[in-house]
Amino acid sequence: MRSTILIFSAALLLAACGSGSDYADPPAPPPAPADPPVAGTMVPTSATTSSEGATTFVRTTSVAANDGDEPLLVGDAVLASSDTTEPSE
Repeated sequence: MRSTILIFSAALLLAACGSGSDYADPPAPPPAPADPPVAGTMVPTSATTSSEGATTFVRTTSVAANDGDEPLLVGDAVLASSDTTEPSE
């Protein structure tokens, strides 16, 4: 009998505690991506501004490609190129 009263009392105390303030701070907005995509595409901005960025984009895309993935939206994005930069390995 005592254990039943003890359990009931503990449950009553926990229910009376409440969940905190009704005036909580709004959630923080998600951080902006480090390399946002070009508007209307899935191509990162760095791939359109530097040949190194374009190479990195192509390499990561080809490694992550899967037959079950959705098609990559490229829109009118043009990958950057350079006539003076040596190709990377």
